[in-house]
Amino acid sequence: MSPSTPPARPRLAAHVLARRHVVGEEERVILHDVRTGQLLQLGPREWVLLSAADGTRDVEGIVIAAAREGAHARVPAAQAFFAELHAAGLLGADEAGEDAGPWRAAAPAAPALDPGERDPRERPLEVLPDFSLHCDGGGSCCRIYASILFDPEEAARARALRPDVLSGGARHERAFTPERGTWPCAASVVAMRDGRCAYLEGEGRCSLHAKGGPEAKPLGCRTFPTSFIDDGESVRVSVAVECACVLASVGRPGGAPLLDPRLVTRGDLDERIDVARLPDRAQVAPCATASRAEVVAWSRRLAAAAPPPDVAAGLFSLAAALEAEGLADGAIARFERPDPLDPAALAPWLAALHGRAARRAREDAAWRSERDLARRATQWIADASLALAEPDLLAALLLSPVRAPDRERFYLRAALHGHRLLGALPLSLALRDRAVRLVVARALPAVVDGEGPDDPACAEPIALVEATLRGHGLDAYAADVAAAG
Repeated sequence: MSPSTPPARPRLAAHVLARRHVVGEEERVILHDVRTGQLLQLGPREWVLLSAADGTRDVEGIVIAAAREGAHARVPAAQAFFAELHAAGLLGADEAGEDAGPWRAAAPAAPALDPGERDPRERPLEVLPDFSLHCDGGGSCCRIYASILFDPEEAARARALRPDVLSGGARHERAFTPERGTWPCAASVVAMRDGRCAYLEGEGRCSLHAKGGPEAKPLGCRTFPTSFIDDGESVRVSVAVECACVLASVGRPGGAPLLDPRLVTRGDLDERIDVARLPDRAQVAPCATASRAEVVAWSRRLAAAAPPPDVAAGLFSLAAALEAEGLADGAIARFERPDPLDPAALAPWLAALHGRAARRAREDAAWRSERDLARRATQWIADASLALAEPDLLAALLLSPVRAPDRERFYLRAALHGHRLLGALPLSLALRDRAVRLVVARALPAVVDGEGPDDPACAEPIALVEATLRGHGLDAYAADVAAAG
């Protein structure tokens, strides 16, 4: 087969996510290539044709299978359709590699033990102290993310409890699409209605919870916003600051604990919970690394430090100190007594974020509902980052008192406890990234005012920025800055 010839038995590649959306009364499927960011919109008939392409049928067999579902097409037209998808890099390859066979969600591999290391299952669970969650029941987290995953048992239970949702009671494929590609896989993604989980009721309540109790919801929903990461010493249990409820809970006792207090060690956790693991070495600056133990110890020292009046300024100063001094205690002193934020230093970060957000906002406008929170939030971030490109406006914002310093301090505390600053970016760049997010969140209320202030998701701008950046790929702006030097 030549590179220009589609596979004889085509299928959607595993690096392509198919997501069903109902916008008003119109149904559409969006293909998202996670490698390139490319989006392609399909109608229901085209999706039936593509979903029949599971890698076991040739084009004639696909046409026959689609016809049984009421989607009729002629073989030449189907061949042209798959040729177009192939040219766009959206079909699975026959060669070995990621797309060589059915995609399955891999079970988490047991961490390799170093000589003398204790069994990771015995590691204690170290829960973020002095925090409990008060859920407002507004369903903000059910309206902002692109994918809500169900395993086969969870999907079957959901369809049994709410068979009326998208007529999915008897037909799984009416309410769900595969997590990746078109092969049957271990997880499915629920359809979205105007950007909301299809099982979310009008007033923002989960209908699965209402019908079957909390255990009727998928595991990811039950554990959200709790995060788990094994740092070699303990499993840090923290919280993702991606929902207004998280920040509204700061300083309020009596909420729900992040974790059942009876769970003590990693071995007590549900084996399906994703526990990330810190790498043996972490990149602390573009040209410097440190061992996991060194980073963990430094993180604990930073968490114990006195937070500065302006957390964003502290993060920027800390980033510069890390690049100059590494993980020495002098870097933490720079965090506690930071230099003022420099508008010129922020400018390339804000420009890169605006570029990503504006591009996504244009794409969203072509197919997302005007009521879709993800569409609105992305546009707000694009508008806020563009407004901050005006030097006088940015300087005025940086000189203004921080409206919610307690929220910003908690944001950093939760990130440090959960090692959420360690990832694809060097730590120094991740610190600057988080500072920029805080600055944009400070500007967001002026942008949102008059458009969505009554939406509970808008009550805590930091959480809205966090959820939108991670949930819709805007966080890649920081890599754009790094690549630009």
